[in-house]
Amino acid sequence: METNQIAFSGSIPLAYEDYLGPFLFEPFALDLVRRIGNDKVKQVLELACGTGRVTRHLQAYLKESVMLTATDINPDMLTIARQKILADNILWDVADMAEMPYPDDFFDLVICQFGLMLVPDKEKALAEIMRVLKKEGRVLFNVWGDSKDNGIWAIGMKVIGSFLGENPIPQNIGPFSMKDESETLQLLERSGFRNIRVDSVKKIGTIESATIAAKGFIEGLPIAKILMQRNQSFIYKIGEALTKELIGQLGDKPTHSPLQAWVFEAMK
Repeated sequence: METNQIAFSGSIPLAYEDYLGPFLFEPFALDLVRRIGNDKVKQVLELACGTGRVTRHLQAYLKESVMLTATDINPDMLTIARQKILADNILWDVADMAEMPYPDDFFDLVICQFGLMLVPDKEKALAEIMRVLKKEGRVLFNVWGDSKDNGIWAIGMKVIGSFLGENPIPQNIGPFSMKDESETLQLLERSGFRNIRVDSVKKIGTIESATIAAKGFIEGLPIAKILMQRNQSFIYKIGEALTKELIGQLGDKPTHSPLQAWVFEAMK
């Protein structure tokens, strides 16, 4: 199994779910699930399910007879998801999407929200998705667009970077490593997928206040591990500065952020 270079563990998953889940991920989860349409699927694989933001909508959308395998490489993320979603037709599994423990030609649909960007070897992950999909099966996934089109991300990276002296978000396997949709299209083509389609999806994320948004960004992402190595006053200063900047650019009580993602669909 490949090393998980961006780990969501310890206290991060709960902060991620409570603060960032409704704010950044819920609007895109609904969009992604609605794209399934009326496909007669029997076996569905969700990759990088995290705390179950998409999983709960899949459970509501899919027929009870459909078997859903929900996976993530981070066990602590799965723990949160399993606590929040109780269902007999969901198989929870810790799995690396670049080295999956599933048979060939098994799933009708593979779905993934904001996960492929975090994989070190994206070509290997897509090869694995191709392998486990049945003939005529579909893959459906989204990735973040450019940070400049995602207010909270752009502001957070700038403010935290000003304290750390560098961009705190990794570029080669970070959230914006697949921001160029043309490169991802080429990657899908090289991987052998067909009937490839990409859509730009724009949403407005809403959160109760700029203070909570800053708390989520500092405590609910892997950057938290770096910040926790510093003293508490350092973290407080970052939170204060980020809150101030968010209020100035995105407003307060509530705080609204523009968000943009690319959604890809393809067939085997």
